[in-house]
Amino acid sequence: MNTAGICLSCFQHTGGLNPCPHCGADAAHLQKSPQHIAPGTVLNNNYLIGKALGQGGFGITYIGWDINAWRIVAIKEYYPSGLVTRERGLFVAPIDDEARIKLKKGVTQFFKEALILGNFSSHPNIVNVLHFFRQNNTAYIVMEYINGKSLKDYLQSRGGSISFTEASQILCPIMTALDDLHHSGLLHRDIAPDNIYLTVDGHAKLLDFGAARFSFGEETQSAASVIKPGYAMGATFYRSLTGKVPTAAADRAMGRELPGLIESGVLLPEPADKAIMHALNMKPEDRYTSMKLFEQDIEHASADSKKAAEEFDLSQQQAVNLQSTQTFRTLPVPPMPQQNYAAPIPPRNGMGNLMNTPYPYPYNPSVSVSPAPAKEKQSDPELMKWILKKIRKKIRKKFRK
Repeated sequence: MNTAGICLSCFQHTGGLNPCPHCGADAAHLQKSPQHIAPGTVLNNNYLIGKALGQGGFGITYIGWDINAWRIVAIKEYYPSGLVTRERGLFVAPIDDEARIKLKKGVTQFFKEALILGNFSSHPNIVNVLHFFRQNNTAYIVMEYINGKSLKDYLQSRGGSISFTEASQILCPIMTALDDLHHSGLLHRDIAPDNIYLTVDGHAKLLDFGAARFSFGEETQSAASVIKPGYAMGATFYRSLTGKVPTAAADRAMGRELPGLIESGVLLPEPADKAIMHALNMKPEDRYTSMKLFEQDIEHASADSKKAAEEFDLSQQQAVNLQSTQTFRTLPVPPMPQQNYAAPIPPRNGMGNLMNTPYPYPYNPSVSVSPAPAKEKQSDPELMKWILKKIRKKIRKKFRK
């Protein structure tokens, strides 16, 4: 396939430019390890291999291009480090007869993983498996490409830790997904912030089932070499809330204590603190017997916390309202200057009703309105003359008699 003008790091057209104007990748330095398949290789006559995204104890993940579906995908190759080498840049070869037996068993377990994950293709919190096939003496799983960032990178961008509310919103859906997987007989065995991805559309997705094969049968390597020390779902909660990896089990066995979350200064409900620390107990028999029970305790603590916060806010608001009412009733209203308005009385309508007539001036309740004082009655000279005249007539009439 002619890949000229296509960046094998992001599969965008470069316009002949290098480094890539979209992702900045230098085409001359994409393949960093001889263990990786060379970028530009086509697998299964359909999948164009790009750069390696990451490598673990049992596999290498590449960004790829689905030629038929015309979309970016993630392609995981079963490649157990320490047991195999890469021949002719492509073929996976065991280093000895014992490794050959383990490689064969490992490929079988890898396919079982793919088959089980294929049943969860519609699960919103588990990476979607699109295809799987055998080639080059190994096996491959084709998955959806997650556009987003890992929880590890997200925590780093947030200063190392996040709130209990945010951690619950991210991790509770992952716990539901794990419970669903457990009921199908698959254990992830590698729960950590770098295997939980936050998509650009707001979902948390569980990735990298490289250690899951240990739940199916004989281990091909020591579990301690694959499972990150100090990590599980309880440890992921602890890391997300404190910004610190929990004290290693070996150190705790020597007497070094693991401080609680509240003790470490994390703001969260006490039941949540107890639930997370219960999940981090040293002895497996002292931990939760299922992911569902752990999830329920976290959700109950989160719901109680939300309810308490709402009640607190309501009580605070009621206190503010009460205080406001008391202040209004007890403090005297400051005197306002008296103002007189020489406004004409509005004319009556045909029914003699003043209610529907417009108020003659803008209403201002803070200003006290007093009526204009009535004018003093002034004496009328003509009226006085008339009264005096009447009095004189009465006096004359009386004297005549």
